[in-house]
Amino acid sequence: MNHYRGSEQRYMGAVPTPFAIYRPAGVGMARSLEPSMLGIGSYMSVADLEPLSVIGEYATLQAEVRARKKDLHNEFGIKPFDAPAQAEWASLTELDDELTRRITEYSARKSALEVLVGTPAAADGPFVPSTRQTKPQHARRVPEDIFALDQYRSLSGSQDELLQAYRDGAMFAVERATYPHPESVPATEQAHIARLLDTADIPSQHNPNRELAQRILATGTNDYLRMFTKYIQGRQLNERDLRAAAPLTVQTDATGGYAVPFYFDPTLLHIGAWTTINPYRQTCTVKTIVGTDTFNGATIAAFTVGRAAEAAAAVEGAGAVGQITAIVGKVHGMGTLSMELLQDRPDITSELASLIAEAKDTEEESIFTIGTGSALGAGFNPIGALAPGVTTGAYTSLNTITSVTLAAGDADATEAALPIRHRSKGAWFMSRAAIRQWQALETSGGKLFGGQYYARVGNPAIDRTGNTGMTLLDYPIWEVPSGPSGLVTTTVVSLLMNPASFYIIERAGMTVETIPVMLDATTGYPTGQRGIYAWWRNTAKPADVNAGRRLKIT
Repeated sequence: MNHYRGSEQRYMGAVPTPFAIYRPAGVGMARSLEPSMLGIGSYMSVADLEPLSVIGEYATLQAEVRARKKDLHNEFGIKPFDAPAQAEWASLTELDDELTRRITEYSARKSALEVLVGTPAAADGPFVPSTRQTKPQHARRVPEDIFALDQYRSLSGSQDELLQAYRDGAMFAVERATYPHPESVPATEQAHIARLLDTADIPSQHNPNRELAQRILATGTNDYLRMFTKYIQGRQLNERDLRAAAPLTVQTDATGGYAVPFYFDPTLLHIGAWTTINPYRQTCTVKTIVGTDTFNGATIAAFTVGRAAEAAAAVEGAGAVGQITAIVGKVHGMGTLSMELLQDRPDITSELASLIAEAKDTEEESIFTIGTGSALGAGFNPIGALAPGVTTGAYTSLNTITSVTLAAGDADATEAALPIRHRSKGAWFMSRAAIRQWQALETSGGKLFGGQYYARVGNPAIDRTGNTGMTLLDYPIWEVPSGPSGLVTTTVVSLLMNPASFYIIERAGMTVETIPVMLDATTGYPTGQRGIYAWWRNTAKPADVNAGRRLKIT
């Protein structure tokens, strides 16, 4: 095989143009790679693979492709590729990926055939039924190419095996993935997604086909990332790109746009706080749902017991059983990026995913704190942990002792009002301004903040999780920036609650769509920007309104 670049190398006096794989007529040709098929002095593309008929030709060609990539790398060294080299590298990469896909698919089919007939089949030979009795073999249910969703069914003997194979394949993908955000810890992300696959993604009436596992497999390939990046950048999608996105079109609850690759998706990752202070995902109960928009959970009061005489009938012991129902609502946002930036930044996909995640976290802290005040069990608007005092469905309110005033005795009254069963896990949630107001009430004995002297009150730690490192009446204090800061009537200055009773319900998966060209509002002319529209769904509310006490300004 001969390779050329510009006038540095010549063959038979000809100076060919840059190429992906260039084969002069009659030189190094495999049987199926005749010049009449490829064209003299032309690029070799994926379409030129069609005449090949023997698997060995694929392997030989792939070795030559990779050798050419190595030569190209050595030729330029640390210098950046020029335009022809970039085009050649891209063509080589596309050809290499397609050869890998075809070789992998062929090998998987061949392995499946060997299992079915009970004996290894002759390579590329005729099928001859075996009459010899063999021991049954265990079929491999996960394809060699774990992302080949179309192969899972043929390798599974039942629906249960198929669904388990989806889960196993998804975990292979999760374990091999690279999580680009600097706050991500791979082991933590892997363990978190594994829990989602084994809890939220269990087959059910609403999720009969393991939607989350299939989403991971559909969005975890290099082809999908390449397609997603081209889509964000506004570049034209080719047949291969559309093939990469095809698995998502058969998923449950298709909603348009394109799903974010799972290793960028903040609705699937474990990370809570990014740039803002947000204690809720660190301390509260997070429920992820798949295949449905509605969460239904049971609540139960404390179990009661009583003494009785011999042979006396037992009394009803269980507390009242209730239900928390929540419908996830859409959260969406749009940003604009210049077309130059989209073209010049190859890492724009991961950067964009991080920016969206930061915006998501900031919005959550605010809405989970104040909420929008929807009745418990109706609608999809979150009920904030520190929602205004008149909000239906929020934690139980307690008035301050004195009108428009905060006193040290208010802390004692709030603690006393919280049921005993929730005190052992109790924690304070308030703004930094409210923390300072409590600090001003510290007594000489240090009763409120646990110090012997006023100086021991100290300053709240600056922590993105909201953990201040301080206690009030020995209950930890978590900072929520969006909490009320002034002593205004009906506002909630502080909350003492069992964080496990505050539920965050979210539907797995984030979707991104693009607006190809943004127009100026005045002239209507293009601005040279592309709109990026992202949306996801979640909500939040107390599961038990009696598990917290909001201190409301009288």
